Amino acid sequence: MTADTSRCVSSGQCALTAPLVFDQDEDGQVVVLAAEPVAAAAHQAREAAARCPVSALRLHP
Repeated sequence: MTADTSRCVSSGQCALTAPLVFDQDEDGQVVVLAAEPVAAAAHQAREAAARCPVSALRLHP
């Protein structure tokens, strides 16, 4: 899991959808907490990537 902070618009959907995988820094930019989420966190990470309004999140196989 990676995040393109240059695309991030600080909507917070990632942190709300997958709080074990993502957070936001003091400026509201996405922070990846778990680059390789497993189990329920992996499902939440996929959902967060789908909800990101600017497609700033990337899942890696």
